[in-house]
Amino acid sequence: MSKKRFLWFNLGLAGGLALLMVLAACSGEASLPVTATVAAPPTVNGPNRPAPTALPVPTGFPYDCSKIFCFGLAQEPVGILQGWFDPANLVDRPSLQIVRQIYETLFEFSSPGMQAKPTSLLKYPPKISPDGLTYILRLGKGLRFSDDTPLDVNAIKFNFDRWSDPGNLFHKGDFQTWATAFGGFPGNLSSVAVDEVNSTLTIKLVQPMANLFQVLAMPQFSIVAPSAFDRKSGQMVNSNGSGLYALIGKPVHGETKYAALRKNELFYKERFSPGDPAAPVVKSAVIVALVLQQKQEGLDELRRGTIAATDKIRPEQLADAARDSNIVLLDRPALNVAFLGMNVLRPPFDNIIVRQAFASALDTRSLVKEFYYGLGEPASDLLPPAVINRPTPTDLYTNDLDRARRQLEIFGYNASNPLKVDLWVLPVPRAYYPDPHKIAGAVAANLAKINVIVNVREDKEWPEFYKDRLNGSPDFYFYMFGWQGTSGDPVEFLNEFFGKIRGEGGYENPDLSALLQRAATTTALPTRTDLYHQALGIIHDQVPILPLAYSRGVVAVRPNVKGYVPNPTGVESWASVEFGVK
Repeated sequence: MSKKRFLWFNLGLAGGLALLMVLAACSGEASLPVTATVAAPPTVNGPNRPAPTALPVPTGFPYDCSKIFCFGLAQEPVGILQGWFDPANLVDRPSLQIVRQIYETLFEFSSPGMQAKPTSLLKYPPKISPDGLTYILRLGKGLRFSDDTPLDVNAIKFNFDRWSDPGNLFHKGDFQTWATAFGGFPGNLSSVAVDEVNSTLTIKLVQPMANLFQVLAMPQFSIVAPSAFDRKSGQMVNSNGSGLYALIGKPVHGETKYAALRKNELFYKERFSPGDPAAPVVKSAVIVALVLQQKQEGLDELRRGTIAATDKIRPEQLADAARDSNIVLLDRPALNVAFLGMNVLRPPFDNIIVRQAFASALDTRSLVKEFYYGLGEPASDLLPPAVINRPTPTDLYTNDLDRARRQLEIFGYNASNPLKVDLWVLPVPRAYYPDPHKIAGAVAANLAKINVIVNVREDKEWPEFYKDRLNGSPDFYFYMFGWQGTSGDPVEFLNEFFGKIRGEGGYENPDLSALLQRAATTTALPTRTDLYHQALGIIHDQVPILPLAYSRGVVAVRPNVKGYVPNPTGVESWASVEFGVK
């Protein structure tokens, strides 16, 4: 397994979640060795780097991470804080990393790609009506949740009902992922009907939804057992799913925060016959998702042997990690994009020639080489490499400083009379902006070469920054932004920013929005790809945004970890991971 260089993957929460009352989740407790300390393994360190020393394991942590697979989470999951995992109301990656193990979705992303395919819950391929409005899904029989309650079509309908209906007793929370994907409540969902005799679920839509399978593969649409909810209050009381793992007891929110998982034997009950080669193999019977404290460095914990894998890594750790024989770095394909936004309703960005000049001035190749630690790629448009059915990417804007200067001189901007603009810096690091401050400085240096003086502004916190971007505040007309994908479909990038009449930065183009709306409802793949190709061409020519970079992510594992397959979303199954391999 080859080593690769690595990019720090910051994992901020996407939006606020109201905290629900904390109730215990019950399941059998595993009996595993208790350890007081974990010895530091032999380490090959980078030059002048002292070997990390062994640290005591906090009292009460009952798992020996030198003997079982322990994943070091980059931050505390909201699900652990709450005491249960309600997929429909979770958006933070650490929570979804656990959700991915204990629940199933009707569809799942191919490994390691993003193309949605039916899970083993579905007995036959889905049937789709010619008008793209009706989907018939047939479940297998005898399916069980981890608490041995039936996973049938009524259980699936139960989930659709709670997702889509704010008046449903079990609709507790904001369900923001449903609202975004389906356009409200119930949004694009017309009805869900069941046929118990034939184990079929019929989903009817208001209008065709080309990305339906991609959406239903997202972990937020995991199927939760109806038994996980209090029937009187509607509150979630445990985390019963049907995934390859089930929680051991409840998540622990103490000195050490973690969720322990055990192999779910009921996953196989009546679903696969003995010896069925299609049955997934769980390589680790018990795994632990361990929250790393703020002061704990992910790579140091790998070196010490207190964890076996993590995605908590900082950019300044790259040189040591690349030379360390006790660390293997695995790529997560790029499913994000960084770009510069412009308010095209106000000067100077209301003029396409000025926008073109800025595009010509940006040296994205050099920017990516200097600030993305070998895992970046210059962005030519809004669709990153991991997007499914990606049309041929548009060309990078040509870095032509002479042309850019001539364009600005048309409007009287030159060395004696420079154009002055404020650039608002993204106030939180993201995978696509590993160091927003330094990247903003590089953008300013690029634009200075064409007689543009950039005043880098860093005095807005995230809530104000996000609000001003959406509202087009007068002083907020040039800013850093980006997007992390979750479904891998072009809809979540192109339609997010330009699918409405008024798009990003106030840009209005009825032809573009019509193209994107048509693409979102067109299930014929060649037609859909061509529509997106046309849309990308319009965006490239009109320059309503300035693409900067795509960035791959990374998981770091110890050499005795095999079978870890990263997913572009950052949320992958751990069932295939084999720990302790020589």
